[in-house]
Amino acid sequence: MKRPILDPRALAVFVLLLVSVGIVALFADPFPTTETEPVSSAGGPNELLERVAETYKNLTSYQFDFTLLTEIRSATGRKSVETHIDLTNVRPDKLRLLISGGLGELQVYSNGTVSWVFVPPLKQYTRTTAGSVKKPAADGSSRFAEIAMQVPKQFARISAGVHVARSLRTEKLVLGGTPAECVVVEVELEEQDPGEKRVRTYWIDPKRNLVLKAVQFDMLPSEDANALETEITTTFRKVDINPSIPDSLFEFKPQPDAKEVTTFRTSRPSALAIGSEAGDFQLKDLNGREIQLKKLRGNVVLLNFWATWCGPCRLEMPVIEKLHRQFQGKGLQVFGVNDEDAETIRDYVTEHEYSFPTLVDENQQVMSLYRIRGIPTMVVIDREGKIAQYRLGLSRESDLRTWLSEAGIE
Repeated sequence: MKRPILDPRALAVFVLLLVSVGIVALFADPFPTTETEPVSSAGGPNELLERVAETYKNLTSYQFDFTLLTEIRSATGRKSVETHIDLTNVRPDKLRLLISGGLGELQVYSNGTVSWVFVPPLKQYTRTTAGSVKKPAADGSSRFAEIAMQVPKQFARISAGVHVARSLRTEKLVLGGTPAECVVVEVELEEQDPGEKRVRTYWIDPKRNLVLKAVQFDMLPSEDANALETEITTTFRKVDINPSIPDSLFEFKPQPDAKEVTTFRTSRPSALAIGSEAGDFQLKDLNGREIQLKKLRGNVVLLNFWATWCGPCRLEMPVIEKLHRQFQGKGLQVFGVNDEDAETIRDYVTEHEYSFPTLVDENQQVMSLYRIRGIPTMVVIDREGKIAQYRLGLSRESDLRTWLSEAGIE
């Protein structure tokens, strides 16, 4: 069984997950005690949000430690992925980023001159000379480091795009053994699509103008009235703003068994062009049935490249299953493509009762043929065998339905 490590493929996917759900940095405390007394925030919720924005705009250094939990819910099921992030930064160019959890392990360091990326399960690291970690290299780990550094910048924009803000109550949170009386502010953001619902709830310490807890909720409408709900929360363990941080914290000191490498994986070529001929392949599904692409000509084919260890893939699977059930026998052929061993795949799909077939690509022949740079990747092939859509990262149900409709699946 292959190890669920966090390689650049998974990192790039997680970045796209964050972007696709419109993440706002969220800090939460796991042990709140609720009080329903009147709110006493001077100046009202909008002014409080403005003060919070100013606080984060003026940060020179910070240490944040939090667990990010993303949940996606629909009528077909509920999936979640949890990742722990320990982030220390001295602006503009010193960084320590430690990632662990459902997506694996990764460490990023930069002292302003040299940057290191270390993958503990591989015992491998890269070293690059960099004037600033804000200028990411081409690998997914550097892109994720850049996204993680956006955490305080998101709070610096907390007052932007607000449609309605209201103070709900005060609530006491205990952080690191110290209680803080917070004002709970609910924010409705301006809608981007008809029927979309975007709500943010913040627990704000008005004495320090810091967000100590937040919940982000998004509801995306669906053509069949089965809405897709996304909820993001973060359990905050530590928040320390403008602390004095020793330079030694940003130096990576490899263990004796760690090996320096140039890249963790061989780079894959760019994505396939829309309208290009879909490469023919032949793979077996979990039942040993041979599937050859060219024999499916006349059908629309949806290929979902995924893995059991990929958090965003898990979140996307219920939507794929839903489309498979709805359009099965109506001109759509849905296939998962997975490069893990058959037993690992079978255990996962059986546990979650997925009925669309998954093709076993252990030697990554099809992944190479289709230039898969990260997962999940969605490929739609039209009835003439041409690439109709090619998407790296988490795909929304509304987008998938649009692509299938354009390919003739109604």
